[in-house]
Amino acid sequence: MCNELNFQLLGNNTFVIYDVNKDDEGLYYCNVSNKYGINRSTNKLQVYKPTYFVKIPTPKRLTLEAGQTTELFCQAISDPRLSIDYRWTINGERINNSETFQILKDRLRIVAARGRHSGIIDCAAVTDVDVKLASMQLIVKDVPANPEVDTPMCSERKAIIRFKKSNDHADTIRKYIIEVMTDFRKGFWERVVEETNISKHLYEVDVTLTPWVNYTFRVVAENSHGRSDAKVGSDVEDVAQTVKCSTRPSFPYTNPSGVWAEGNEPDNLIIYWNPMDKYYWNAPNLQYLIRYKLNEPHAPWTEFLVEDALANHTIIREQPTFREYLVQVRAVNAIGLSIVEPESVKGYSGEDIPTLTPNNLRVDQVRNFTSVSFSWEEVDPKSANGKFEGYEIEYWKDSGRKYKITVPPGVHNKTITVFSANSNYTAVIRTKNKHHVSHESNSVRFEMPEGIPSKVHGLRVISVGASSLLIQWEKPRVPNGVIRGYFLSFENDKNETEETYVVHKRTYYLHEKCSSDTLYKVGVWAETSAGEGPKLLRTVRTWPAGSPDTPVFEVFNVTKNSMIVRWIPSNSSVWKMPGSSFSVNYSVEGSNDYIESQRVYLPDTLIALENLQESTRYSLVGVAKDGNEMTKTDDPLPITTLSKINMSEMQKENLRSIVWFIAILIVVCIAMMTIFLTCCCEERKGRRYGVHRKEREIRNPVESEEERKFLEYQYGYKS
Repeated sequence: MCNELNFQLLGNNTFVIYDVNKDDEGLYYCNVSNKYGINRSTNKLQVYKPTYFVKIPTPKRLTLEAGQTTELFCQAISDPRLSIDYRWTINGERINNSETFQILKDRLRIVAARGRHSGIIDCAAVTDVDVKLASMQLIVKDVPANPEVDTPMCSERKAIIRFKKSNDHADTIRKYIIEVMTDFRKGFWERVVEETNISKHLYEVDVTLTPWVNYTFRVVAENSHGRSDAKVGSDVEDVAQTVKCSTRPSFPYTNPSGVWAEGNEPDNLIIYWNPMDKYYWNAPNLQYLIRYKLNEPHAPWTEFLVEDALANHTIIREQPTFREYLVQVRAVNAIGLSIVEPESVKGYSGEDIPTLTPNNLRVDQVRNFTSVSFSWEEVDPKSANGKFEGYEIEYWKDSGRKYKITVPPGVHNKTITVFSANSNYTAVIRTKNKHHVSHESNSVRFEMPEGIPSKVHGLRVISVGASSLLIQWEKPRVPNGVIRGYFLSFENDKNETEETYVVHKRTYYLHEKCSSDTLYKVGVWAETSAGEGPKLLRTVRTWPAGSPDTPVFEVFNVTKNSMIVRWIPSNSSVWKMPGSSFSVNYSVEGSNDYIESQRVYLPDTLIALENLQESTRYSLVGVAKDGNEMTKTDDPLPITTLSKINMSEMQKENLRSIVWFIAILIVVCIAMMTIFLTCCCEERKGRRYGVHRKEREIRNPVESEEERKFLEYQYGYKS
């Protein structure tokens, strides 16, 4: 039974129920009666629970970068007696399953979103009774959409391109680019206009055209993400719109560029130009009208056609040597001559060898050990038989490489500064044009004096003790003459300087008059007869006062009555305090009568001990000395000389080795001779048969005169 508070019977007999709820569910009867009787109508009222969302697409405004993937959730609950149908739309259009949009049970997956997928996305939960709607806004930042281009207005010289502002896809457009492609350059788009005013909604751009071309235009928008025609992966849905224009043939508007003329032989003239791009032909059958004449009063023009449109030069023969010409190259097509007059360009026919050679080449002065001044008599420039470019001096050292230097016209003397000291030279001179030189002049011979040497090389200064310095160096890389000797200077920290001199054969010096623990500046420089070279300096500090290190030495080449002792003053390149000299005290083992050997001074390190007793054990004590300080080895080194028996065994062993070596050499020589003789016999055998004679002559010629004589001598072979 209805609650009387929530229903009403209106005057037109309409029954209204307010705030319908579950309790209002049931059968409702409407009874109608009159004097003839009663009629009843029955209506059933069913009340369903309203549908509601438990998940809606979030957030309300979602921004993505192009190519990103996202998921939008949507789930609703309805009355148990009803089923729900989910419907997704974007900007009011139904979304169906595709590569980009994947509709799942409770969500919409958007894969690799692009700018065109931006808009209002709705999720509608639809039942037989009600519809629930949830919305969100998707923004995809991407390259702009391609502008919409209208049909162009085309004339013979101009096209008017109209287009509309495009969607910027959430990234402000920077500019619009109008590009063109022609049938002559298919696949190549050329930028012709840029429009940077992005405030307008409609655009109109003029593009200049040329005759006899089929044009294709497109308009591209660009923002910070890129150009609107950019493709991502397999995306081909948003293709740039193109429009076309075609123009009729006409006369050429231009002539070939890069025209120049020059002969490469004494009797020809070659005219060069850059072939015209087909875009500028303006009609089919392009040719080049060549005109030329001597650049002299009353000289007539000569002209002819070059029919190859790809040609870039033509050769005109039987012309006088090196004469000035005026040349023109004009474009001609099927319609006619170009509408502009060609430019006249100067050029010259080919050059020949100059007829005159400079006379009286002489050496005026040898200025120093690298510089020599030359002079000669000038020639008439007209004798150059070409563009007179001056003179070419050629010079060379005896049995050396030749060098050339060019002297400009109008000069009759030259100083050359690149000679080597203490050397003999020869020089000649020739007249020079652009491509040829004359015969050489008289030759002059001259001798360069010695010069001062360059600095010494590889200077090393080593402190070997408290009072000694070892100086070593290499000869100058550029001696500029004969090195006579070397100067050495020693300056201590008190500015006291000492100098000495060594002859050219020595490249070392041992200075034993130093103060201990003192900083020295050591200089070394070379000398020739021309003077002293630059000084090379090194600084070093002597060791504090003290005795030298215990000497280290080794013994080798021991025989029955001699041995060699080698002093080892340093460990590779590491020097400590070995002292300046070394000697050996030696005696027969068990005896205290030591004999002192000769003393060696750095850089020498070898001592020969001779007149020893056969098969005797000796004790050796090394002695290092620096100034008055001396250090001996702690323990004597025992060494036994060889006996005659030992020597005999060694000699036998050496003899065996020599015999084996000689035997191997003989075997190798016999094998090589056998191979050589076999090859010679095969050669001779092949030559006996005439049927193969021609082939043999081609395949196996006698390699040299020496081989022919050898075969004739050994086997009687004659070619």
